[in-house]
Amino acid sequence: MNTPVLETERLILRPVTLADAGEAFANWTGDPEVARYMAYSTHKSIKDTEEWLRGVEDTQGLPTSFDWGFERKSDGRLIGSGGIYYKESSDMFEVGYNIMKECWHQGYTTEAVREMVRFALEELGQTRLACSHVAENVNSGKVLMKVGFHRVGKRPWVSLDGTKKGECFVYLYEK
Repeated sequence: MNTPVLETERLILRPVTLADAGEAFANWTGDPEVARYMAYSTHKSIKDTEEWLRGVEDTQGLPTSFDWGFERKSDGRLIGSGGIYYKESSDMFEVGYNIMKECWHQGYTTEAVREMVRFALEELGQTRLACSHVAENVNSGKVLMKVGFHRVGKRPWVSLDGTKKGECFVYLYEK
């Protein structure tokens, strides 16, 4: 199944493509404050963002990976991204997301995550979803609880490149 276009009151969730590299780098992947709690480290150049998007494009069409860009309806601006990804280790889809700093505390993340959860439940037939966030990122926990996740534990956390370490809280959504 290809990643479908989804819509909320204020957002269009659409597949991200290599053509989004400039806007993604300028708006969130190149921002150290946004990357602070993410598995990825701050992208140093647009080439880093292009590499990430090439990886996303390589998984499009797989039934185990769905990546969206969050496009604001009011101005067409790409303000963040997120997705759901099947993890064999937990035998369920996990949710991930990030959004540009200018859009923090405005409800966009909650709106996007709620729609991704709806898609997983209604379109993919899932009954359980997982998500985690770095313990210090309390606002991410608030988003998850608003859409129906509950905290089930914590575990060690290491970024993809090994430069960031700590603890993360683990959440579960059950239909």
